[in-house]
Amino acid sequence: MRLKTKILNIESGGPLVVALNPVVMKELDLGPSDRVRLMAERKYAVAIADVSSMIKPDEIGVFEEVRDLLNISPGQPITIIPEEKPVAIQHIKKKMSGQSLTKDEIFEIITDIVDNRLTTSEIAMFVASAYIRDFSISETAHLTRAMAETGEMLRLDVKPVVDVHSVGGVPGNRTTLIIVPILAAAGCYVPKTASRAITDPAGTADVMEVFAPVTLDLEKIKEIVLKHRGCIVWGGGLDIAPADDDIIKVEQPLQLDPTAMLIASILAKKYAVGSKYLLMEIPYGAGTKCTRKRADILEKKFKTISASLGLDIKIQKDDGSQPVGAGVGPALEARDCLWVLEKNPSGPKDLRNKSLEMAGELLEMAGITKSGLKLATHILDSGHALKKFKEIVKAQGGKPEVKANSIEIGKYDESIYAENSGIVHAVDNDVIKHIGRHLGAPYDKKAGLYLYKHVGDKVKEGEKLFSLYAESGRKLAEGLEYAEANNPYKINRKR
Repeated sequence: MRLKTKILNIESGGPLVVALNPVVMKELDLGPSDRVRLMAERKYAVAIADVSSMIKPDEIGVFEEVRDLLNISPGQPITIIPEEKPVAIQHIKKKMSGQSLTKDEIFEIITDIVDNRLTTSEIAMFVASAYIRDFSISETAHLTRAMAETGEMLRLDVKPVVDVHSVGGVPGNRTTLIIVPILAAAGCYVPKTASRAITDPAGTADVMEVFAPVTLDLEKIKEIVLKHRGCIVWGGGLDIAPADDDIIKVEQPLQLDPTAMLIASILAKKYAVGSKYLLMEIPYGAGTKCTRKRADILEKKFKTISASLGLDIKIQKDDGSQPVGAGVGPALEARDCLWVLEKNPSGPKDLRNKSLEMAGELLEMAGITKSGLKLATHILDSGHALKKFKEIVKAQGGKPEVKANSIEIGKYDESIYAENSGIVHAVDNDVIKHIGRHLGAPYDKKAGLYLYKHVGDKVKEGEKLFSLYAESGRKLAEGLEYAEANNPYKINRKR
């Protein structure tokens, strides 16, 4: 059947959706949520059919995702035919019943996710099956390969290709922007794909975007890495492990984080960009994603699955129960990183030390040196890391002349002061994250917090604990109200 395109200017927020007149639905023997195959100008897609009397019998109402995928315009003819439900649904039901999935079954599920043939609820069933039934090591390995091999693969044909990744959950833990230029200056190749924040005040891609564009195509990334040996780009802007984005969209509102999908999400991207050496940080403790027990479980599974992919991995488990650095929020974290690279005394010592230790570990793993920390420190203190960072920023289309003290932060600010003297006993990660979000981070790049004290520091009554920054008075008021009701600092009084 041929129908004229009517652009609805509506986003489904997930699967491909079209709207059909009730007469057309009856003629094609379709019910609500049945699937149709769409063909236009040698392109095709499978979409969910919705019914609407607002659509004329000779029209097809097209949601924005369909319009973008098929690159169609108003009035353009589209051929539609009924499409059977994917076999992948039976595989998902099989897993939910407690049975193991084969390699082919897992590949079929992931392929159907990439091709938008599964609805959001069907993907949610898949996520739930991983959460309830768990995946075996072999199933997780198949899932990892499927997620990588159904997208683009970057092959640089150079050595050594290294990478660093953190499971996340710790505010301000932005070591990547320091580690990557150190490694690149030492001769390693680092095609770093980073994520944006979903529930945190900043992700690595959000922070790097303060300096340069992070949405680049694969050819540009390859060009930059081969010439400058490193990049820091947004993984979601690429067709690398594309099923992962759809799975994450389902996981977040459900607040599910199945171990198999966490591992596959991370390792699929490393495998896809051709990484050989990977340092994986697993922070544990209050306000992180892991308890010490879960960190131990993840370590074993990461090692086993990495070995099956030919990836040399080392796990670094550390206490993540307080923020790293002082800034929280894209611009404030960017300033911290640049202060460290510039050797400015304002640079947080914990961020510097952690970055040097991790960079040194990777330099030893890649066979560059047997004294990794010493070489990493020399590269940073000599200014070579700063020079390399500026090269990468320029290559990605940014302004390399930027200096830390010129980075703009929110024009509206307030500070919170200690109500009594004592020693900082704890800094609550979750509260810090919530305050940052109330202030507008990460969408408002200049919003966030600046922390003056860490665990173990002495505090005097009336001394400044942290400052809040926002781009509007309303956002500042929201953040301040939350901060005053939920002070993240726990101070033990002096006796």
